[in-house]
Amino acid sequence: MKKKEKTNLSTGIYVRVSTEEQAQEGFSIRGQIEKLKTYALLKDWDIYNIYSDEGISGKNIVDRPAVNKLIEDIKNGHVNNVLVFKVDRLTRSTKDLIELVDLFEECDCVFNSLTESIDTDTPSGRMFLKIIGIFAEFERENLASRLKLGFERKVKEGYSLANNVLSYGYTKKKGQKIQEVQPEEARIVREIYSMYIDENLSMNKIARTLNERKVETKNNAIMWKVPSVKNILTNPTYIGKVRYSVSDEDKYFEAEGHHEKILSDETFWLVQNKIANLKSISQKKRPKEENFFCGIAVCDLCGSKFTTHHAGSYRTKQGIKDSVSYRCVNKTGYNVNACKCPDVIHAKVERAFVEYIGGIHDFANIQNIDLDVDSKSSKEQERLDFITNCENKLTNLQNRKKRVMEQYVSEDISFEEYRELVEVSSKKIAILESELKKLTTETPVQESNVSHEDIILSLQENWEYLDNKEKMIFLQRFVNKIVMLVEKESGRSSIVTIKEVEFR
Repeated sequence: MKKKEKTNLSTGIYVRVSTEEQAQEGFSIRGQIEKLKTYALLKDWDIYNIYSDEGISGKNIVDRPAVNKLIEDIKNGHVNNVLVFKVDRLTRSTKDLIELVDLFEECDCVFNSLTESIDTDTPSGRMFLKIIGIFAEFERENLASRLKLGFERKVKEGYSLANNVLSYGYTKKKGQKIQEVQPEEARIVREIYSMYIDENLSMNKIARTLNERKVETKNNAIMWKVPSVKNILTNPTYIGKVRYSVSDEDKYFEAEGHHEKILSDETFWLVQNKIANLKSISQKKRPKEENFFCGIAVCDLCGSKFTTHHAGSYRTKQGIKDSVSYRCVNKTGYNVNACKCPDVIHAKVERAFVEYIGGIHDFANIQNIDLDVDSKSSKEQERLDFITNCENKLTNLQNRKKRVMEQYVSEDISFEEYRELVEVSSKKIAILESELKKLTTETPVQESNVSHEDIILSLQENWEYLDNKEKMIFLQRFVNKIVMLVEKESGRSSIVTIKEVEFR
């Protein structure tokens, strides 16, 4: 369609200013309108209407009534020339800008920008308009990036970003930089850790206990549930840490905070180790005080874990008690390839375990005991050094990418050179970010100050004095698995042989 002559155009003047820009010289609504009206007069253009969005951001079109009214008038043929003070007054989004340019072309509407001297009546003007839009969005993303870097720096300096949703146990007044301990909530936090470690309560049982006692949650928002208990049991804020981007594990990191601790490091990491260790326990049945080998005992024949199996009841002076036995989870009568391992009662497993531990005298020759703590520390240091090296390389590549952009803006390199250099840098950045993700997603397990030799000596000397609950907690904390061979003796009796005990 042939373009109209650039005289007597029905012009729609569009002006916009955000709240932050209202005080800036030259960006006021009034200032923009005066300059644009004068320019339209010089060009002998008829002004159809003035469309004004005041105190509204230009990042999208949907939330701006004036620009939507302008679009409607263009579609209805009332406006065939749009005049703005600057392109970013119309939009800061490249996507929206391209859609608007397409609309202008479809409706035979010319676009003019006073500051950039753009005229979309020419091919070069339309191309330049799109380029300007790209850099307008680039500036906005740079602003967002600077804000993000500011938040990251604040956390690295030891200050929490949380204001409305603080960790349970802390409070922070408006304008206050450092969060403070809330005594009543802090007492509940310590009690939750005690219930999990000392009383061996599950997270579900802890939640039910708190609800039964009518203990209020943070801001009394909802009842206690397993996720809320787990959040407390895994929150490093209680040992003086501050966190960044909790909901995004790719960006997540921790730093030393200025706030007061609620828990000791030892208590916190004891819980983390228990949570990590319980992941290896059988999901069908949890170990209880009377069957504390459940999930830890492993079948020597097939490598599967043992789970609990009810083996009847027996009478004692205290009354009727259930007889607990263990059964390989790979044992089933409907599978020809099922494990042939016999069932075995708990008492026989415990006797075999005590005999195995009592027979250990040469600690250095135990196959799965590594007393060289320094080698573990060295490996961890190598991991940390590699992370630092990757982070330094990533920073250098990002700076290089930024310099390429600056060269392109200043016309030192062509667009083809710019695109090629950015593509190379982006590929290298993606590889490094992938490596860093692998290295940092898993929290390194804290080294225990207790050697395996100390553990075995303690078992040899104190096992008979521990009650079932203490034995269960001891095994969950220090033993990874117990490999045992169960064989049929005469009649229905079974013999248990402990082949290996793997310590954590």
